[in-house]
Amino acid sequence: MKLANFKQKRCVWTIFRMLLLLGIFSFTQTIPAQVTIGSGEPFHEKALLDLKEHADGTASKGLILPRVSLLSSSDYFGITDHMKGTIVYNTNTSDSSVPIENRVSAGFYYNNGSRWEKLYLGYTNWFYMPSIVFDTSSTGLQSAKNIYQLYINQFKTPKLVSPGAPPSIPYLPLATDLYYYITDYDEDVFEIVSLTDEGILTYKVKQAASDYSLIDIVFVLK
Repeated sequence: MKLANFKQKRCVWTIFRMLLLLGIFSFTQTIPAQVTIGSGEPFHEKALLDLKEHADGTASKGLILPRVSLLSSSDYFGITDHMKGTIVYNTNTSDSSVPIENRVSAGFYYNNGSRWEKLYLGYTNWFYMPSIVFDTSSTGLQSAKNIYQLYINQFKTPKLVSPGAPPSIPYLPLATDLYYYITDYDEDVFEIVSLTDEGILTYKVKQAASDYSLIDIVFVLK
């Protein structure tokens, strides 16, 4: 009789454990895959991850993405392969030994599955240098212009703005965030000596300019 009671109790315990495990498994399958971090507030219905500090949506803290030091756009920064959709903040600027098409600079980058591409937040990819004056009254002398600084001066102090617009043009990159190009110029009037990574243009005036003399300068965000 005692042996029968023991077997009966063991069978009941086994069934209980199976029901308990089944209940836990069923519960975990119904737990939402959406999470709120930062408060006990419920997540937004369209968010997988909702960073929320207060119920009214206000916050005193931000999201800090992983900070990495990329050597180039093909760098894995310690992982073994590119993962499409990865977003990081890069703290490094490539040196001149890196091919120009693979150089990186400080800023947000996303991975397209084969390389890192910079997120141009609020920037256009390229734009023309605003109009500037070159004095061609004296010939034969070598002169230099900081075309980056001339661009910044104009964009920070526009002559007129539309109602409600900021007093200066926003989203101004640093000199080292740009590539500089001379796409065309009057070769009868100018001799281009050099153009540096910081936007210093050195030139000579061969003869006085005509009514149609020009230098076309284009800036491209790295």
